[in-house]
Amino acid sequence: MNAKEKANELMHYYLKELLSAKYSINGFVINDLAKQCALIAVDEILHCEATEPSDTDWDDCGATAQYYWPQKKVDAGKFWGDVKSELQSL
Repeated sequence: MNAKEKANELMHYYLKELLSAKYSINGFVINDLAKQCALIAVDEILHCEATEPSDTDWDDCGATAQYYWPQKKVDAGKFWGDVKSELQSL
């Protein structure tokens, strides 16, 4: 799933939740609330500190495996940053 698809998925998830709420308001306000909820979720993901697995013995994994986890953190940060940009453009 790319960043645009994830942004739309989050937006529609919150939109569905808000539309099924007991009290409904007009669609524009609901759409804006869904976007704000999705942005809050992405900000939480971006601000959490991913930690390296503590049970990994890098010597047993091979020389290049020790660089895998830091790169995955970088990749995830870029992906969620892209998702945030896509949400802001909705």
